[in-house]
Amino acid sequence: EQRSARIVLLTDGRANVARDGSPGHEEAQRQAADAARRLRATGVRAILVDSSRRPRAAARSLATDMCASYIPLPQADARSLNAAVRRTDPG
Repeated sequence: EQRSARIVLLTDGRANVARDGSPGHEEAQRQAADAARRLRATGVRAILVDSSRRPRAAARSLATDMCASYIPLPQADARSLNAAVRRTDPG
């Protein structure tokens, strides 16, 4: 049985450090969104688990940019993660 690669990303979606290590929320968010769109372009399937106590728009937006399944942490139990992985399985 062949399986394709997928990424499970745990984040609150709030980027705060740019790639060059400099602080700056705005540039870091722009770079994170750019990286998410680049990942989407590769065709690698992804699941984003929002690690915030309450779902955050920033994490949902990043999931959208990645074309990833979005699961807020309070709902990220074994059953919901398994279901998300199965939804991303092309087979």
